[in-house]
Amino acid sequence: MDQTGQREGERAFAVHVFGHTTVRTPDRILRASDFTGVKPRQILELIALGRGEPMRKAAIAEHIWSGRPPRRWQVTLESYVALLRRAMQPGVPGRATVLCTTPGGYRLDTERVGIDLHDFDGLTRRAAHHAAGRRARSSPGPARDRARPAVRARLAAAHPRGARRRTPRGGRPRLPLLPRQPAPRPRPRTGRADPRAVGRCARRLVHRLGLGSPGPESAFRSRGVA
Repeated sequence: MDQTGQREGERAFAVHVFGHTTVRTPDRILRASDFTGVKPRQILELIALGRGEPMRKAAIAEHIWSGRPPRRWQVTLESYVALLRRAMQPGVPGRATVLCTTPGGYRLDTERVGIDLHDFDGLTRRAAHHAAGRRARSSPGPARDRARPAVRARLAAAHPRGARRRTPRGGRPRLPLLPRQPAPRPRPRTGRADPRAVGRCARRLVHRLGLGSPGPESAFRSRGVA
């Protein structure tokens, strides 16, 4: 890429009308203040909208003067075009510039000038073609309908339980769900209480209730409590 932003293989001139109107030449980049007035810039924009097709002088005059062109509008229009050519290609004869004269109008030489409108049109065509291709691939067809039984057979062989699940229309086959694991059951307590601790608690309870004296322990021992 050189100082003017030109890449290898691109045209020497480029006209950009999206955003602020600019013109890239082999020597520099022209901006709004380089067009020596509003009318030459508007003329360039109207000719660029033709995308390389001739733009009639009467149509240009109708737009730049809002439907009320002056009496000698043809002479004035030609003088504006001369200023525009001089700004784009100084020192080049008028009919040799990229702004070509046609019978009754003007056009841009698209073999030497690149227009961002052309790039925009190409991108929209590619996007429409890509969207149409995606719709064609996603829509079910005879080949896909014939392939569905084979897919279901393979799923049935690999996952017998999951074979009953239907394949969504236009999508991938659903994988079988894994079986749910049963919840763990609470384990019963197998530990036994300490007999000595039970005996001590029983003796303290008898003493507090006044049912007997905690001294004799033969009754508890005979029963295997203490």
